[in-house]
Amino acid sequence: MERVLIYYSLDGHTHFLAEQAQKLLGCDVYRLQLAKDYPSKGFAKYYTAGRNTVLRFPHTFKQPLPDLSRYEVVILATPIWAGRVCAPMYSYLKQAEFAHKDLYLIANCSGGDVSKCFSIIKNMKHDGHVRGEISFINPNEATFGNDSARLKAFCDAVLLNESFQ
Repeated sequence: MERVLIYYSLDGHTHFLAEQAQKLLGCDVYRLQLAKDYPSKGFAKYYTAGRNTVLRFPHTFKQPLPDLSRYEVVILATPIWAGRVCAPMYSYLKQAEFAHKDLYLIANCSGGDVSKCFSIIKNMKHDGHVRGEISFINPNEATFGNDSARLKAFCDAVLLNESFQ
């Protein structure tokens, strides 16, 4: 069964999760890269990212989107901005087709409720079947010890194509 992990990362937390998951899954990985990057620090970074997410600002990407035809399982990893799926991932989801695909969702945030993010994805993508979801709070190498067992259990479910809650 072919799997691909597709993610967007601004601060590196989602990138870290994608690296850890890829080690456990041995799957292909595709990083969404914007044609025009967000500011990397200060007020402008948070204002622009939050505004674009709330207003569902459309983004264009540097490279063509991945061809999903050979994959049966798609893992989507996204940061949560303003309580929602981040604007770049939202733009990707508007363009992607997941017909007959099993979807697994990974989210990371600074804290708070992640259910709105997962609900947005599920409501947008009726063409895919969401089999599992997991969230983390600002994961990084220094703090990941407590969460590594949770990610491993999630990845084990992905490998077996089982549901995960």
